[in-house]
Amino acid sequence: MDQTLHLPTIMVVHALITFVSTVVTIYMWLRIRGSRILPILVVAGLAACAAMLLHSARDTLPLVVSSGLGLGLGVLAVGFYWQAVVVFEGGRLSVFKASIGLIIWTVLWFIPIVHQSMEVRTSVLGLLVAGYCLLTAREIFKKMRPEPLPSRSIAAFANIIRGVVWLSPAPLSLFVAPAYAPDGTTAPWFAYVVLANSVMIVLTLVALLMLAKERDELRYRLASERDPLTNLANRRTFVAEAKAALDRDGETSLLLLDIDHFKVVNDTHGHAAGDQALLAFSRTIEQRMPKGWLFARLGGEEFACLMPRISAQKAVAVAENLRHAVAEMVVSGPAPLQITVSIGVSEASARGVDLDTLLARADAALYRAKADGRNCVRLCEPATLLEETAETLARAVGEPRRAVSPLRRRGK
Repeated sequence: MDQTLHLPTIMVVHALITFVSTVVTIYMWLRIRGSRILPILVVAGLAACAAMLLHSARDTLPLVVSSGLGLGLGVLAVGFYWQAVVVFEGGRLSVFKASIGLIIWTVLWFIPIVHQSMEVRTSVLGLLVAGYCLLTAREIFKKMRPEPLPSRSIAAFANIIRGVVWLSPAPLSLFVAPAYAPDGTTAPWFAYVVLANSVMIVLTLVALLMLAKERDELRYRLASERDPLTNLANRRTFVAEAKAALDRDGETSLLLLDIDHFKVVNDTHGHAAGDQALLAFSRTIEQRMPKGWLFARLGGEEFACLMPRISAQKAVAVAENLRHAVAEMVVSGPAPLQITVSIGVSEASARGVDLDTLLARADAALYRAKADGRNCVRLCEPATLLEETAETLARAVGEPRRAVSPLRRRGK
């Protein structure tokens, strides 16, 4: 039977692809010994290599070895690849689930119609491998929304296409021609299926490696944008996003929050208790932040919250609610403790207000809250700010002190 493609050459290429992929995976595992995914892929690769070695010797080995054991190991390889993806997506390895295809294949092999009929064997094999491929695609699709990595769609569709490739031998062998004829020749379609499967093996493996790389890049990026203790936005992220919000929105208010006497908490209860206080504080505030507000830890015990399209009066009311929530909060630990917070409020009434100006006004209001006894909210009002600035300048040039509210350095 004439063929457009030379099947023996394709089988050799397929075997080489499988072998090289396995060697590369073993090398990566030796370099990254802590990986939970690579050893599973190594098992899958070794099973695939053994399957190719046994099945390629079908002319010299007994059928039960070349097809029974060889193709069974091929099913096992795809099962372990599925479980590698399960572990990659945060699940637990199940050797039984990876092996159930091999178990089904072994049980069916002893049914006379299976090991005597090429068409039935081909159909059963295609259904088992396609089932694993589609389960792999389903596992990748499940995390599409919570973790929208760029290559996730490619990885999922690659496994779907591989599943479709493995489904095709069933109708082709039943309605066109068996993969292997009694005289040892092969059907023309079989070479195309083997070639397509070789290509999809490479694509699915590369897609999984791309997902792993993108996940690492995402983690590094988030680590650079988030505060490691509270997982809130850090100062750099806050500045970038706040500037964009000020350019985009009109009326905007800013809260600057500072935990009162936090140094005393660290000195009295220890830094571990201080960390617990920061975590409890950030969670208490974060739970009360609507979507669209930007809440960040600027450093130490100082936090900021940018509230687009919120007037100063509403911002003061929000700040009072937050202050009460913190005052009622009890930080659990060996010695339960309570903390309070002082909050400064400033407002930008139009677009394009400079963030540094807004922060300076909120900081001035926070100074007043500290000077007024802490555990209170103060709004930065232009007239008051002007008086305090004049007082500061007067002190700098040695003029007599005026009867205005002093601008004191915040105590911690």
